[in-house]
Amino acid sequence: MISSAARDRVKLAIDQLEEQYHVFDEQANADTLDSYEAALNRGKAMGYQEAAHYVKSALHDIDVKSL
Repeated sequence: MISSAARDRVKLAIDQLEEQYHVFDEQANADTLDSYEAALNRGKAMGYQEAAHYVKSALHDIDVKSL
């Protein structure tokens, strides 16, 4: 069983990953020249988004397991 403090830390990690997704997504969209840097920022945004999905899935599995 996971403690509520540990669960809160996992939720915080999800929030931070999603925030970084938005940061890099905005940077990529702000680049009007569609430069190499914009492509890198899109890739970073996708990576953060994917990481957030993995952590959300893990938290869901933990919640189901603890029922």
